[in-house]
Amino acid sequence: MAELLIAHAQRSSRAHANAQPAPAPIPPDASRHTRGLHGAALVMAAALSLGLTACGGGDDAGATTPPTNNNTPAPTPSPTPSPTPAPAPAPAPATYSVGGTVSGLATGKSVTLLDNGGDAVVVSANGSFHFPTKLAQGKPYSATVGTRPSGENCTVTNGSGIVGTSNVTTIAVACAPRPLFGYAVNSNDGTISAFTLDLTTGMPTAIGSSVPVGQGPLSLTIDPAGKYVYVANANDNTVTTLSINADTGLLTVVGPATPTGMQPYSIARTPNGKFAYTANFGDNTLSAFSVNTGTGALTALAPITAGANPYTVTINSAGTFAYVVNANSGATPGTAMAFAINNTTGALTQVGTTVNTGNTPQFIAVAPGGGFAYVANSADNTLGVYSIGNTGALTASGSPVATGVNPFYIAIAPSGSFLYVANVLDNTVSVFNINSANGALTLVDTTPTGNAPVTVLVNPAGTFAYVVSAVDNSVSAYSINSTTGKLTAVASGSAATGNIPRGMAIVAVP
Repeated sequence: MAELLIAHAQRSSRAHANAQPAPAPIPPDASRHTRGLHGAALVMAAALSLGLTACGGGDDAGATTPPTNNNTPAPTPSPTPSPTPAPAPAPAPATYSVGGTVSGLATGKSVTLLDNGGDAVVVSANGSFHFPTKLAQGKPYSATVGTRPSGENCTVTNGSGIVGTSNVTTIAVACAPRPLFGYAVNSNDGTISAFTLDLTTGMPTAIGSSVPVGQGPLSLTIDPAGKYVYVANANDNTVTTLSINADTGLLTVVGPATPTGMQPYSIARTPNGKFAYTANFGDNTLSAFSVNTGTGALTALAPITAGANPYTVTINSAGTFAYVVNANSGATPGTAMAFAINNTTGALTQVGTTVNTGNTPQFIAVAPGGGFAYVANSADNTLGVYSIGNTGALTASGSPVATGVNPFYIAIAPSGSFLYVANVLDNTVSVFNINSANGALTLVDTTPTGNAPVTVLVNPAGTFAYVVSAVDNSVSAYSINSTTGKLTAVASGSAATGNIPRGMAIVAVP
């Protein structure tokens, strides 16, 4: 149908276009006829339009679809507003490393350093270091020692400041061996004094104030770990336990005093730190204690029978045997006894027979190798020499050796080559060479000291000796000639103690 209407319209359009000349004006009486024709044309156009709409056109390639006047134009899309760009991030502030150098650190040791109390670095060799966290300009830094190396102290210089516009490299950490700590008990005022002992110069320097202990303290011992000091108080029959501040060496009393037998003149501890013993002059016994190595607390074990007036107890370096000298009284010769130590229970069992000594033996010392023992016979002014067998038993060896007047405390160098004895009544120290084969003593020198030298000690390195003078209330340092063993007083090398000092001990705190 649509095709017929389109063809008819095309023929009408060509006929109209070819008509010549132009039509004459329509007379007035023909207007009705003209209007009729015009209305018919409108009807045909409408029919054509409807036909096209109803039939949907066709697929005749030559047909042209006339435009329609009722299409709604597509709306013009609104422009999408561009998003406001985010501001560019500010550049991160520049940061700089904070560090410096470490010197003096011993091989195999390490030091932990902290920045501002928390940013940690572990340094295991001398040279440069820097903290893990970098800091921005204007930020503060403060370097401190967190964990010091075992046996060393480290000091920080140029350790704090404000970060500028470059890396910080000026912090200096200098490490050096720690000084030893020394402690002396003061018998007349019931206190203990503390000192640092310089490893290079030997100089003793008092630290802190004297700490009260018990009454009449005569002897002390220190546990191998360097945590606790134990003081035997002869006049109130107790042992006082004190803790050692590992950084400062200062002492603090720990818990109540522990009861002992009567008049504990001497105290010793096993090298493993598990057991301690006192020689109780007043009741002829030894008190035994197990030691809590964590808290330092003492727990009493069964007492042991000794000889008459036991004055000193000492333990060999292996911790296997204990030795006691019994001073006796009057003209009765003294004796010495050897005991095996049960390493599990701490019990003591006498080995060998009790041996005679000279008159009024007050101290006994055992050579580091454990093969020989020496007894100071105070009333005879001699040293007795004893060999020690495999069982720990004592056997007299040779004749006693002359000393100064009233020999008292004995010290043996760590090398085992030299022996020193303090002669109380002539203010000297006798120096002997030890024959390593048979333990025989040869006098090398007699060294003047202060008034009433009651104790002589040698430091662990064997480089300095320390003499406690009871009348002078002092401790004095002497350098040791490594070849001859002779002593030379350290210039200005004395420090004050309390009133009438007696025993002294030295410890290297880790």
